[in-house]
Amino acid sequence: MQQNLLADACTGFSAWDDLLQQAEAHGMAPLLLRHLLAAEINLPDNFLRSLRLLALRHRQTNTLLTKILGEILTLLETAGFRVLVLKGAALCQTLYPEPGLRPMRDIDLLLPWDEALPAHALLQRHGFHDPAVFTPADHLHLAALYQEVNGIRVCLELHRCLFPDCPPCPARMNFAELHDKAVPFAADNVQASTLADEEMLWHIYQHGFHAPLPYDPFKLISAADIIGFVEARLDTIDRDRMKSEYPHLLAALPHFHHLSPWNETVLDRLDINVKMSKGTPPAAIGKSFTGWPRRKLAEQKGRGIRRILRDTFLPPDWWLRIYYAPTGRIKRTWSLLVTHPLHLFWWVKLYWSIFLKETLPEGDISVPMKLRDMLTVVKNSRTLVVAMYRKVH
Repeated sequence: MQQNLLADACTGFSAWDDLLQQAEAHGMAPLLLRHLLAAEINLPDNFLRSLRLLALRHRQTNTLLTKILGEILTLLETAGFRVLVLKGAALCQTLYPEPGLRPMRDIDLLLPWDEALPAHALLQRHGFHDPAVFTPADHLHLAALYQEVNGIRVCLELHRCLFPDCPPCPARMNFAELHDKAVPFAADNVQASTLADEEMLWHIYQHGFHAPLPYDPFKLISAADIIGFVEARLDTIDRDRMKSEYPHLLAALPHFHHLSPWNETVLDRLDINVKMSKGTPPAAIGKSFTGWPRRKLAEQKGRGIRRILRDTFLPPDWWLRIYYAPTGRIKRTWSLLVTHPLHLFWWVKLYWSIFLKETLPEGDISVPMKLRDMLTVVKNSRTLVVAMYRKVH
């Protein structure tokens, strides 16, 4: 069915150059080539040649990164570190039929919080360079490490937890529990481990479609990861555990149907609401949130306050459903009128606190007491706002 839909979409299509750029920007170039060829679509020669070159480049890059990954895992595990491979570095080996189909921007590894820093130092002693970029002490990963190999810049990130400590991200997950449930796989003939199916799907969704508002918009490769993972792991995903531990994810899955239709087996096995997934499509399918704080006010000069407020407080309907996962019209209205504004309020508090901290000099008696009192209130309100947000959310 998907091939027929793809063939219909290509009928009369002419913006091939733009498609090529978008495919590469979203990490979809190798997959696009594979599906276009499978659908036997007649393609312009220049477009096909360029797409083949992109796919070849990603295949060669992934081959090198997988080799480096194997060396890193051997080094770390020999030194006694426990490691889980995350995101693309694991998915290209465990989900996709060919590793080159899933482009990798970097290598992401998860270690226990207290082991990440020593591992970071060990890797620096073995050829990785730390560019000395400032990283907050409580950030989810340490400063990225780099190494130049065969003209390719290898980027490595050591994560200490799966999610940032800010809304809408969930609480920190215990590494030991994740490690105990880990799924083994081979990376360049080296034994590796990654997240269990339910945690992998949860992490892909959180990273791709439920990230903090200031983060970059989602890329379609994240949707391909989620859709492909659900279809490939139907027999091993524990739906009961997802329902009890990750209900938000289960509520968001039906809305991916509007990007790529779920097959009947998926709808039945995961008990996805068929009416929700096949009903009237939401507006702005595939559009991401573009308001503040994703786009800083300084970047929006000249757009007009009404347009900025509209983009900020009236996000695309499809994005709202994917991000907040409301079940039903009433909860969707609640998400738009309460949950989303409260979420924005959290970021207003945070940025206002930072602004005051950087603007008001410590110990300056000339600063009005009211401003200092306000700064104290803002700083102390962070915990309360987080609690309020998560209670409503």
